[in-house]
Amino acid sequence: MPTRTFTTAELAAIGVPPDSPRDVEYSDTVLCDEHVTTLKYTAKRRAVFLAEDDGKTYAVEYEGRLNVGDFEIGEYTPDDHGWWGGTVEAVEVEERQVTVTQWTPVD
Repeated sequence: MPTRTFTTAELAAIGVPPDSPRDVEYSDTVLCDEHVTTLKYTAKRRAVFLAEDDGKTYAVEYEGRLNVGDFEIGEYTPDDHGWWGGTVEAVEVEERQVTVTQWTPVD
């Protein structure tokens, strides 16, 4: 699994993470911003972006504000999106169709 290390300043210059998942449609470099899981006070998300210097796509996970309108959660956003230190390790990714088997109700 190929990885690359980015500084938080490099990611900010690319626009990762986006201010809102809706911002992806207006970006040329951020290709996708998807929900991974919900934590107690934050939402873990994955941003997929294009690194223009090498032409490859990478994904990083980050923590964002949980938007449920609950007074207990409020406006909490973790420092540096839950990233420790000044660098973030990104995984190289590619778009691929995946078939999923699910259990569905019988008609």
